[in-house]
Amino acid sequence: IGMGGFKTAHAGWLTLMSPPTSGLGSRARHDIVVKRPFQKVYPKGMPANMEFKIGRFAPKDESAKLFREANVLYWAKALLGLVYDFIDRAVAGASDPLPFDIPRVRFVEAGLALSYYQDNSKPASKVTSARACFLLEEVIDGRDEDFVKYIHNMDPNPLLDPDESGYDFALFLAFTQHVQYAKTGGLVFISDYQGMYFTWLRISNSYIRIKQATTSC
Repeated sequence: IGMGGFKTAHAGWLTLMSPPTSGLGSRARHDIVVKRPFQKVYPKGMPANMEFKIGRFAPKDESAKLFREANVLYWAKALLGLVYDFIDRAVAGASDPLPFDIPRVRFVEAGLALSYYQDNSKPASKVTSARACFLLEEVIDGRDEDFVKYIHNMDPNPLLDPDESGYDFALFLAFTQHVQYAKTGGLVFISDYQGMYFTWLRISNSYIRIKQATTSC
């Protein structure tokens, strides 16, 4: 599918032995995006601006990177849920109906997959070890031009101009940051919001900012 600054993306499908009733893997051969981190490998003695080869990390390092990203997704979902709980309580206590609609968005469904190989040096051996780790994400339907970055990770202001389509939505995302920051006592908020307008948000390139330290997904 493509390659970003840190991961390659590949088309794939997922079939689970015990599928959930909904979400990722809920049906056989569920179309997914398979992502894997990489490092740029340059020929020895050549400048860094030359063409590079894709190098993979050792399984231990690869799994650590993707487990951290999955953990960020877990917390991002919880923080977004915190905002909607705050909104729902405010709406329930309001004396008049709201004069505007509240966007309802979510992060992509995702999970980790580990590939193992078995030690066949001994016939009776059942010892296995991980050979690779992958991040699995649901497929986002839409065109590339529909994917918008609303807030940069280094600036609390929306990236969109007031006259651009989606600016009101970007303001809503800025509002979610304020709620997260206030409700966690200034500990954490989601940054680098990007995704499909009024559909869902993507976490794979997003950030959670914790005490002025940014953890990249």
